[in-house]
Amino acid sequence: MPSDTISKPPITSGKRAFVEHYGSTTIAQGLTLGLGILTGILSARMLGPVGRGEFAAVIIWPMGIAGFLALGISQSIVFYLGKRTFTRSELATSATAIGLVLSALSIIIGFAVVPVALAKYSPTAQHLAILFVLLTPTVILGGYSPSLFQGEQDLLRFNIIRLVPALTYAGGLVALGFLHRANLTTVVYSQLAGYVLSFAFGLFLAWRVLKIRVQWNASAIKPLTHYGVRIQSLSIATYFNQRMDQIVLSQLVPPQQLGYYAVAVTLSTAVAIFPQAAGIVAFSRGSSQPANDARTTIGVAFRASLSWLLVSCGALYILAPFLIRFVYGGAFNGSILACRILVPGALVIGLNQVLYNGASALGRPGLSTVAEGVSMGVTAIGLIILVPRYGYIGAAMVSSLAYTISFLIMLVLAHRLLGLSLRTLFVGK
Repeated sequence: MPSDTISKPPITSGKRAFVEHYGSTTIAQGLTLGLGILTGILSARMLGPVGRGEFAAVIIWPMGIAGFLALGISQSIVFYLGKRTFTRSELATSATAIGLVLSALSIIIGFAVVPVALAKYSPTAQHLAILFVLLTPTVILGGYSPSLFQGEQDLLRFNIIRLVPALTYAGGLVALGFLHRANLTTVVYSQLAGYVLSFAFGLFLAWRVLKIRVQWNASAIKPLTHYGVRIQSLSIATYFNQRMDQIVLSQLVPPQQLGYYAVAVTLSTAVAIFPQAAGIVAFSRGSSQPANDARTTIGVAFRASLSWLLVSCGALYILAPFLIRFVYGGAFNGSILACRILVPGALVIGLNQVLYNGASALGRPGLSTVAEGVSMGVTAIGLIILVPRYGYIGAAMVSSLAYTISFLIMLVLAHRLLGLSLRTLFVGK
């Protein structure tokens, strides 16, 4: 069993370590993607366009509040474990103290905001959203255990914990299908069960494997919060930049259009398997490496992601009509055009995943916030102008444009302030 001491974790050198970590993370991302596609198909067929729109509204508001209040503590744990500034028990204890306060705020704010936001939805949807609000502490605190394993370079257990919500949700939907008990309530219950089980399982593994114990060190609070606030500004900007479209649509268009758009987003973001895995590895390894080695790791991750995205996005654009009609059914034909419009945005989102994680590994998470902040402004203005006229299709156009702008800005910042030249990113040494 690993001891709880302040010592550098064993890092396998060079390409071998990257391949090992990238392989396990890619497999986990692939499983998550496959389960996400499965649950997306099942929930869409079970609920139909209107029910799928209500489901999106129930999930997005509580998750948005929890994401807003997460304060970047999970990423901060990874960063400071990589630097070996505190013991893992000190970090876990301090993070939990912060997380309990944030969880209480999440419930209070949720009770104030969600009933107003979902006022035009059915009573069932409103009650389910309130239930979700009550369980947001499992979302906030549940991110700490996998971050401890990520910071320890134990990406196998990190990925196992991350798979629990998707596995639980998928298993629940399959069971509901066999039992013919699928409705909005039971589908949401399956989703919530995944978050609760992931929280409990991660807590057990952290206690059993990492020997996490209560070890108070007040001096860990400030750095955890300081780094977390800087990276949280990016998380908030990214979340709302990628979810603002659905938040606005939930208020301005019928649930059917939101259902079309939710399916289009689910399918277009399916290409993110490689860049998400590459970004996770780049952040995990880069946090423990000297700056020059970290830049090399980021470059490898960027080029691997670019190759994957060019092929997968091209294939998705061509096959979108067939995939939507065959997988989701003819009732979702309205998702085809939106999906194709979102494909270019999905490509640059994937590349930004690597750049954002790379900036965080190099200790400059605030740079990514600048790119996302500008993009969020473009998204807000574009949605106000186009959604009233073009509905969910206008939201798709705005989203792709905003994502592209954030990527171009991040390229400039990475080159000028992080030492990541275009040669490092696109060619390598």
